[in-house]
Amino acid sequence: MTIDDLAWVRSMWAGPLVVKGIQSVADARLVVDAGADVVLLSNHGGRQLDRAPVPLRLVPEVVAEVGDRAEVWLDTGVMNGADIVAGIALGANFVLVGRAYLYGLMAGGERGVDRAADILSSEVARTMRLLGTTRIADLTPGHVRLPSR
Repeated sequence: MTIDDLAWVRSMWAGPLVVKGIQSVADARLVVDAGADVVLLSNHGGRQLDRAPVPLRLVPEVVAEVGDRAEVWLDTGVMNGADIVAGIALGANFVLVGRAYLYGLMAGGERGVDRAADILSSEVARTMRLLGTTRIADLTPGHVRLPSR
């Protein structure tokens, strides 16, 4: 796929357009300029791209660059509720949690997925209490300190 292909898709599709796999500020700008409504920061779980940029670290720069024109979603490496809180605090509009629910599904089917969602919810609530916040809207980048690279 090229940026021209994305522009063609945009010309053919009036609905929301999400582009996954964005790994740089420059690419975020390109896909939004081509019509994307959502930039999905992802290195596809790091399985094949384990040396690619960590999407969580890209959130503030990408939000600063395109956040007034498109939503910024975060994927990859989200393993617990604190990761969800960090992504939102850094400016992501949405955080995907693929592995967590898949682990729950593998371990216990539908009940396992429900349990994984309960665990994530309680971790988000606990993290926010520890940060002294009660609302998602109150989270700011000042609530996050990422480990040094």
